[in-house]
Amino acid sequence: MLGDPADAGIPTLHTVLDPVELARHLSDVLPWDQSQEVRLRVLRWKRASRCTLEIALPTASGWRELIGKVYAEDRADVYRTMEQIRLAGFEADADFGVPRAVAFMAPLRLLLYEKAPGTRARTTIAKSSGAEGACAVERCAQWLARFHARGPRSGRVFDLNDHLRSLDQVCAHLTELGPPLADKASRLLAEVHAAARELGGSDLCAGHGTYTPGQVLISEGRAVTMDWDTYHVADPSHDVARFLVELKRMGLKYTGSTSAFDAAALVFLRTYAAAAGSDVTRRLAFQEAAICLDRATHDFNKQVDGRYEKAEAMLNEGLRALAEDE
Repeated sequence: MLGDPADAGIPTLHTVLDPVELARHLSDVLPWDQSQEVRLRVLRWKRASRCTLEIALPTASGWRELIGKVYAEDRADVYRTMEQIRLAGFEADADFGVPRAVAFMAPLRLLLYEKAPGTRARTTIAKSSGAEGACAVERCAQWLARFHARGPRSGRVFDLNDHLRSLDQVCAHLTELGPPLADKASRLLAEVHAAARELGGSDLCAGHGTYTPGQVLISEGRAVTMDWDTYHVADPSHDVARFLVELKRMGLKYTGSTSAFDAAALVFLRTYAAAAGSDVTRRLAFQEAAICLDRATHDFNKQVDGRYEKAEAMLNEGLRALAEDE
């Protein structure tokens, strides 16, 4: 047993984190001798939502490594979507792929997929200011353009009005704080609403939902994208904006400046536009501002040092995105 897996919001977590119990269940979906050793390592745990872990199984040729994700609710839809994406031309060993889904174990609410090799693009971009970092950014942009063109349009459809109502709710407590956060949050929320009224219609496509350099693995020039919990159908500018905002956040984290990776952002935009053959910049400022507002709330809600400064930095970036679009 790995520590104390108590989490009432994920009722099957206790079983999944018990190697003996998990081995017994794995024999139902894999050619597996349940008497053999199973090694587990928790990677991420979001209480009452999901827990991601590494599962290592011994084989005659070495250890087979899987990623398991146990959910608070039934997410068999994630398994189906990963399979649909793979069949649309994104095999795990292709130049642009997704990890191979193995199974969704309904009794455990457990998604299993093969662990893909590679280094997160975030790591490469943060550590390399030269050709290697630029190449990682380009591969991320090319992967996204290909996915927007070929990915299956499944999942919930992005609704602008629902999105705005959600922003109203998540940032409500920010507007109740004292200055400068309250003033900037209120101003950004008003400007996001105003920008939304000018958007007009757009063509929708398959969307990742939380596409950032942290979701992309780079290995020998290949790009594999993970974490499909938030897949949806949306304006392509949403995924593009999410990636660009994350570069701002990486700059703040690693260098103290949101502009540290502006050159990488330019490479990403140019590469995406060339690969997609379309211009997403008309709606980009709105998407970036809305994402910055959401991330400011996320930062403030985290009970960690510097949360005020991080939240204010995101609000500033959101206001700047809309100001530059005028």
